[in-house]
Amino acid sequence: MLTLDDMYEVLSDSKKYTGYIMAHCEFLLAGHRGNDENPSMRVTKRGYSCMSCGAHGSLEKLYEKVSGRVVIRERRAYSPAAFIWKRWEDKFGSIQNIAKIAHRALTDNPDDGHYLQQRKVDSQIKNCMIGYLDGYYLFPIQNEFGEIDGLVARASPTIQTKNNRYSVSPNCSTKLYIPSWRKVLKDEYLYVPFGTIDAISLNIFGYAGLTGISGQELNAINLDRFRKPIFIIPDKGEERRAIEIQSQLGWRGMMLLIDWPEGTKDLNNIHVKYGIDTVLKLIEQSKERYKHD
Repeated sequence: MLTLDDMYEVLSDSKKYTGYIMAHCEFLLAGHRGNDENPSMRVTKRGYSCMSCGAHGSLEKLYEKVSGRVVIRERRAYSPAAFIWKRWEDKFGSIQNIAKIAHRALTDNPDDGHYLQQRKVDSQIKNCMIGYLDGYYLFPIQNEFGEIDGLVARASPTIQTKNNRYSVSPNCSTKLYIPSWRKVLKDEYLYVPFGTIDAISLNIFGYAGLTGISGQELNAINLDRFRKPIFIIPDKGEERRAIEIQSQLGWRGMMLLIDWPEGTKDLNNIHVKYGIDTVLKLIEQSKERYKHD
């Protein structure tokens, strides 16, 4: 099921408000072409409508128009954790094989990396061994020895539903997603955001980023082995949870409160909409404020 966040990622020159987005009309019907200086298309979770030319329809139709990708409308009603992992393991034999096959498939078919390109993390496909399989982006969970211990599956926007967005392979003993173990073990400070793609973005920026492989795995217990300062960077609205983790970490825990630019709620949003320099500036400003508070 497509969300307003998915639409905001693909609509250019758009502005997000509570419950809706305003954007330039993507259909430009007769008499309207070239005359949409002010955003006239309103997008809600129910669909879109242009207040100027009258164009209207579903989110799926708009997403297909803007992104050029087909949305699969009929989906199986299943829980990913109970279905995709068993199917893939029956077919490919092991988590390690699934990771290799998915990575090769994405490397051979770079157009399938459209979502990663939108999120500006496609440069890390090789380094992080990211793959694509049956509509899911797969992020290998590696231990410090470089061994693949599990996978995080992220449903692409064309197949995701409320209950089918992220899933982790069963029996994964490594509880953290770490794009670069070398950097995490070597650097003086660690940076913990609240999402896989945010951790990858931090790695691109030059920070030692890591996160939990699922919501419940992002906790002080799984960070206990790292005896160094840890900056917690919560998504917008997740500050209370960050405070809990910070307090459990003791002297190691520090929470960074980002001054979120308009239309953003996590680090990758800033990366996509405003660029790397803006992310670096906001993180460093937050660190300075923490020192003086």
